[in-house]
Amino acid sequence: MPRKSRRNKTPSDDQQWQQAWEQPDALDPAHKELLRHNIHQKLARSRQQKKQLFYIGLSAAAAILVAVFFKMPWSQQEPVQEAWTELHSNDSARQVTLQDGSVLWLAPRSTVRIHPDFRMARNTELTRGTVFFNIAKDSLHQFSISVNKHSVTVLGTQFTINKIDSQDIRLTVKEGKVSLKNNSGQLLVTTGMQVQTSGGRTGKVAMIDPLVADWWTRSEIRLYDISLETLIRCIESYYGVKLSTNHIDPKMKISLTWNLTVPLNDNLKVLNALTGFNIH
Repeated sequence: MPRKSRRNKTPSDDQQWQQAWEQPDALDPAHKELLRHNIHQKLARSRQQKKQLFYIGLSAAAAILVAVFFKMPWSQQEPVQEAWTELHSNDSARQVTLQDGSVLWLAPRSTVRIHPDFRMARNTELTRGTVFFNIAKDSLHQFSISVNKHSVTVLGTQFTINKIDSQDIRLTVKEGKVSLKNNSGQLLVTTGMQVQTSGGRTGKVAMIDPLVADWWTRSEIRLYDISLETLIRCIESYYGVKLSTNHIDPKMKISLTWNLTVPLNDNLKVLNALTGFNIH
């Protein structure tokens, strides 16, 4: 039978180190130097592996800390919200032209807020007083006014909104069509119509002279055959006052010139001279 070939088995490094430990004199110097070199290489590899594991562990810990930091409530910043622009009037009326060409006349002591991106969202809010709106036409962007819980929407028209209190408003349309929406539904108000809400709900619609909508936007105006009731309501709305009107005839009609450049009391003297009443 053919002989089986024998492989030369080389002792492992561990076996050679054990032999060197037990019989140091049996190894020649070259063999000892080779063992010493192998020992240094193994130690170097071990240190390198430990260093790599350390850096891997450090990186993982840093990643966890960053993730935890960004998940903390105090580290999550809310997106910055641009503030609405507020337009105010003091003791006299103020005219303002908006970016889209719409013109607003603010009666004394009135406030309107304008959406920060008004060109794309023509949204406003009447927070106080009375404002006459002359809205520029824009078929792509409707114009809306929020007041209390009411919403008025238009594309291009002229009308006045008076915020009566925290619930109710009075809407008077001089020209065009206006949509009034609230808890009681939606109502289309057109030229020469006036509607007042009560308890947050839309009331009856009245037909009025369209001039009533913006009579106070001029320095003076001549009023013909206007009822005393309508005139007093216009005065109270514009000046933001409550007049004493005891013992008057609200249906009485008069014609007079109202001068917006003089104090209210001066105009009331003319009104009382014409009617014989004591309105103050």
